[in-house]
Amino acid sequence: YYLFITEDGNNEEPLEESLWVEAAEEADRLGVDIFNTSLGYTEFDNPAYNHTYEDMNGTTAFISRGVNAAFSRGIISVNSAGNSGNSDWFYISAPADATYALAVAAVNASGNIASFSSRGPSFDGRVKPDVAAQGVASVLSNTDGDIVTANGTSFSGPITAGMVASLWQALPSKTNAELIQLIKESSSQYTNPDYEKG
Repeated sequence: YYLFITEDGNNEEPLEESLWVEAAEEADRLGVDIFNTSLGYTEFDNPAYNHTYEDMNGTTAFISRGVNAAFSRGIISVNSAGNSGNSDWFYISAPADATYALAVAAVNASGNIASFSSRGPSFDGRVKPDVAAQGVASVLSNTDGDIVTANGTSFSGPITAGMVASLWQALPSKTNAELIQLIKESSSQYTNPDYEKG
């Protein structure tokens, strides 16, 4: 496991997308096969740099291009869809929009979409998010080491990343593209996907 901190907690600047790409390059050098990213970029401190929905086309945002480049290197990038479902910007954000990102929505234990989970489609009409996992009352350890429950696609994403790792360990001969396709095909809505749960 490697943890890369690319966020500036005090500022929201486009530089953070570049820092993520730099971390991805280092992770690739270290032999990492799966990325889990719980970041989403739409707005910055300087509005001149803000992304638009039109930018959510899988190839415009720098971080999304980084996810696509990682895919070309054989890596699976599991990305949280975002928690903007109840806001004016209710769409997925970058890098969940990336062409080759496995974007993960949040559902409850019964499989119902969380109202906060960001929605698709991508601007160019692709099904996003790709899949969904439990992101409502997800069991986790907090920073004090206590076992608690919490809500967010920042939890459904890591749950999915763990599943991806287990599946790839069981099927080591599969490529990243083949594994992502198997995951989609095993999903409950594979034959009739929507823009909430994929």
